[in-house]
Amino acid sequence: MVGVVGINFQVFAESEISTETTETVTEESNSKETPEVSPDTLENVLKIKSYNPGYTNEGEFVELLKLSENDISLAGLTVIYITSSGNEYVVYEFPKESEMVGESLLMRLASSDEVQNAENYHDVADVTYTRNMSQSKGKINLVYNDKVVDTLCWGLGGDNCFSAFNSKKPTTLVRDLSAEEYEDLFVHTANYTPNYNPESPGLRITEVPEEKIEPKCRTIEFSEILTYFENSNAEQFIELFNRSDEKVELSKCFLRYKNKNYSLSGEVGANGFKVFYNVSEWGLSLTKNPASSNFLEIVDADGEIIDKLIYYSGQKKGVSFAMIGYKSDGAENWVQTYNVTPGAENSYQQFKTCPVDKVLNLETGNCVNATSLKSTLAACPEGKYRNPLTGRCKSYATTASTELKPCAEGYERNPETGRCRKIVKNDGADYKLEPEVFEEKSDFVAIWAIVAVIGVGLLYILFQYRKEIVGLFTKNNNGKKIDRVLRDKSKTDKQKK
Repeated sequence: MVGVVGINFQVFAESEISTETTETVTEESNSKETPEVSPDTLENVLKIKSYNPGYTNEGEFVELLKLSENDISLAGLTVIYITSSGNEYVVYEFPKESEMVGESLLMRLASSDEVQNAENYHDVADVTYTRNMSQSKGKINLVYNDKVVDTLCWGLGGDNCFSAFNSKKPTTLVRDLSAEEYEDLFVHTANYTPNYNPESPGLRITEVPEEKIEPKCRTIEFSEILTYFENSNAEQFIELFNRSDEKVELSKCFLRYKNKNYSLSGEVGANGFKVFYNVSEWGLSLTKNPASSNFLEIVDADGEIIDKLIYYSGQKKGVSFAMIGYKSDGAENWVQTYNVTPGAENSYQQFKTCPVDKVLNLETGNCVNATSLKSTLAACPEGKYRNPLTGRCKSYATTASTELKPCAEGYERNPETGRCRKIVKNDGADYKLEPEVFEEKSDFVAIWAIVAVIGVGLLYILFQYRKEIVGLFTKNNNGKKIDRVLRDKSKTDKQKK
């Protein structure tokens, strides 16, 4: 093995170091500096040494081999697993500040018994990974900056793809370093033990202090957006406002929409606006009229969310959604406005502006023909529209607030009509100047009380004169019997004759 390592180190030294004497090479070798390694060079000095799918007592592992006496940087190196169906999975991506300092680097499956039974995974491996690999078919690629520098294939067939593992005969695929053409030669080896010493690990990761990122965009907020375009999504825009007295640089801040980040650029002047048109060029397509609601966020350079805008279902074509002042509770007042003002102060316009020969239908919000008014009335001044019900010019609403104005001094709000009425003063009376209010329930009880009294009186009369009433009823019945007998007798006499 030593002879092979020496040969490959010579290749590495000749490609990376301009040498004239052997002494120079030795001096560079002893410096232990971490060289910047190109893919071609890494292809010569970094190899897959062995792979075990977990059949043996060692459990699943991947072992790498360094064919250089120098430490090498592993920044940009990724271990990729490819299934028999061609799906690719990242097994491990080496951190930026990682270096391979030993001859071997051992990677173990985190769920294997070897790792689970250890107090610390560093006792049994340099790193661990969570994606287990197939025992029958698969491939491992070492990828450095998008270029494959080494590969190991089993069970897939074809050139340089080795036979599948057999659970009845547990083995490890190990690169044969004694062969002259060892680069593409692996053999199934029984009872193989990977090379790992926890006292001298093969991987070193230099911890770099986190860079403190200062916030930059704390005074930036959403001001206006247009999502429901009329002809093309190029009409969509997002307007930001800077509420501070100093300009703000937007670089390193970004916009977040549907869990994707979009970098911002440029600057916003003091108390000024910044409009981003053609957001589709960013790959950002705002939902024109969401079924429920969508939201956008402004995220500062330090990751802090500094503003959030929610826009709801019911957006209108060619109408922007803008912040118009504040509500009484201090919350921002967002409304749809026909007065679209990107890059300028927002202004509320309740209805669309109609052409000279049309008037606004207040029920539909559409401009309609004004046949009866066209020949007799002039166009309304700017900022006003023709009321189709009265024919008069009326100013557009300038506020989206639906709150009623406070009543003047000496007046109060009538809760029934919503109008202001004059407050009636007491003028010194010792009783309240308020009408008495009787509930309908009282009237209802009074009526039934009268009915009850009448009923009791009738019962009393019936009880007192019960004998006379019964006699009268009996007499009446006897009279009816006598009449019936006389009628029957008369009928019999007529039949005899």
